[in-house]
Amino acid sequence: MLDAPGPDQPDGRRLLHWPIGYSPDFSDLWAVGETDFAARPEAVFVHLTDLCRRAQDVPPLKGGPVAESGSPGLRTDSEFTYRLAGLEMRAQVGECSPGRRLAWFARGIDLGLYQEWLLLARGGRTLVLVGIAARGPAAIARREADAACARRLVAEWLRRLKAQVSRGGQASNRSGR
Repeated sequence: MLDAPGPDQPDGRRLLHWPIGYSPDFSDLWAVGETDFAARPEAVFVHLTDLCRRAQDVPPLKGGPVAESGSPGLRTDSEFTYRLAGLEMRAQVGECSPGRRLAWFARGIDLGLYQEWLLLARGGRTLVLVGIAARGPAAIARREADAACARRLVAEWLRRLKAQVSRGGQASNRSGR
């Protein structure tokens, strides 16, 4: 977690594009996490979008979009639905910069959510930052019932992405690299 970064660490809270009303200071529930990969950002991004598309990252994605190339994938303005902690969520991708950033807003009953993935090149490696911020009665109830739930969720997403990347070859490399 990036609660107090050291002098050589990026401050994930500052690097993520928190929209108005969804920064950690204004959210009812939030978490930020990071992990490092021995792969280039473009390769990690392919695995990230593949993981999301196959419903292993945020269970389960339905109505996943099809990228312009005809292959399944996420892009800016893509819409999809999924379940998060038992709540039906309707999401729209707000930013999709291949190899760099993926972010979406989602709405469910009594819950608004923002999630962002940021990939930073670090000399042949990739530092991945992920942030989630939620507002509304459902977020407050979840925080009061289990204050660490968002941190565990972020850690699980990062663990699954790390497993996906370490398996290699599981995601098709759509960029041809």
